[in-house]
Amino acid sequence: MNDSSIFQSGLQVKPRSRSMGLKLIVVCGLAVLMTIPAFFVGGLVDDRSQPFENAVQQAASHEGAQQFFPGSTIKLVDSYRSVTRSLKYVLLFLGLVFLTYFSFEATTGKRVHPAQYILVGTAQIIFYLLLLSLAEKIGFDIAYLLAGGSTVVLLATNAGWVFSSGLQGMRALAIFSLLYGLIYILLRIEDYALLVGAIASFLAVAAAMYSTRKIDWYSSLPGPGTSENERASSVS
Repeated sequence: MNDSSIFQSGLQVKPRSRSMGLKLIVVCGLAVLMTIPAFFVGGLVDDRSQPFENAVQQAASHEGAQQFFPGSTIKLVDSYRSVTRSLKYVLLFLGLVFLTYFSFEATTGKRVHPAQYILVGTAQIIFYLLLLSLAEKIGFDIAYLLAGGSTVVLLATNAGWVFSSGLQGMRALAIFSLLYGLIYILLRIEDYALLVGAIASFLAVAAAMYSTRKIDWYSSLPGPGTSENERASSVS
């Protein structure tokens, strides 16, 4: 073996791994940053709803004018208001979906790049654009079913691709279906929305704690060239 081959072999070092705790902080930071585009979506909702809101308010200020006011306009205003209310839960949406992906990452040992988390967050922001555009045409309830169902299937399919596991994809499908169903319920029970949302968030964090209970948070996420035994030892 010549000197050049020895030098080249010395350069082949094991890729640096990142701490699981640090990765979790990064994921939380990404979830917060991804809420910024939601403000632009909220502004879009306000711009499109303002003319109809003003028309309804003017009709309400004149006695007897409401009976001649188109019911479709009032229904459209209600749809805009429902979309606006759903935007208030955007951080809950992003946080729980990102937490689900991170739990899969920590328990399977499969590394997920921050760019993949950004793509997941982008899909959730586009969900609101779909919800808004569909709600204007077919009403909020059906729009939520179509936009939410499409987003859930996309996120679950992406989880199967990212983790190279159909089982993880099915788990993601079940979790995300529950999440989007919960948000819909929160939008329809205004009197108990805070209570139900707080309990659901508590249960979600408890489930994350349970699923990651065997993880050594001081250990490192396995690198690309890590063997299966090393991956298993990091979560044991």
